[in-house]
Amino acid sequence: MPPRVRYKAVLFDLGNVLLAFDFTPAFRTLSRHTDLGPAEIEGYFIQSGLEVLYDGGKITTRRFFAEVSKALGLRIGYARFRSIWNDIFTPIRPTIRILRRLKARGHRLVLISNTNEMHYRHIRATYDILAPFDRILLSYREKIRKPDPRIYRRACEACRARPEEIFYIDDRADLTQAARALGFKVHTYHNDPARLERDLRLAGLL
Repeated sequence: MPPRVRYKAVLFDLGNVLLAFDFTPAFRTLSRHTDLGPAEIEGYFIQSGLEVLYDGGKITTRRFFAEVSKALGLRIGYARFRSIWNDIFTPIRPTIRILRRLKARGHRLVLISNTNEMHYRHIRATYDILAPFDRILLSYREKIRKPDPRIYRRACEACRARPEEIFYIDDRADLTQAARALGFKVHTYHNDPARLERDLRLAGLL
C-alpha cells in the first residue's frame, strides 16, 4: 500500500465555496435604471465577454463601468453602479468555519479566485474571511484566469508545495478537473459541507 500523502497546503476557491453569489438581483436593480429588462442585461454580460476581460485584468474598473454604462444606457453614476454590482454575495458559514478550523490546525491556506478589482475590494471591506489566508491569488492581479495551467503553477509557488501535496477546493468541475490533470488532490464543492469535512478528515487535514 503506498504511503499516505502529507498535504502541505489547502487551496480554496472563493465564489460558491466561501461566498455564494447571485447576479439576478443586480440585473433586476439595474433594469430600473435603463430601458432594458433583466434578461437582456444578463444576455449582454454573457455575450459581450466584458466580465471575463475585467476578471482577467485586461481592462480597468473605470473602463468596465464605461463600457457597461454605454451598452446598457445606464442612468446612474459609478458609485451607484458599484453598490448594485457588489450586492450579490452571501457568506457560506459552514465552509468559513471549516476554513478557520484548518487555520487553527496550522495548515498553510491559499486563496485562488477568478474575480475583479471591484468585487475583491468590496469583499475585503465587508466580510471577515480573508485573514486566515497566507497568500491570495486573484485573476485580475495575475492577468490569468483559471483553468489556465499558469495560474495553477503560481498556486503551487504560493502553497510552497508540489501539486500532489495540495488539497484544492472549487465549486466548478471544469476547474477541479484541470487541476487534477496537473496532479492536485481536488474536491468539487456542491453545497455539501459534511462531504467536504469528511474528505478533509480522510486527507488528514482535520
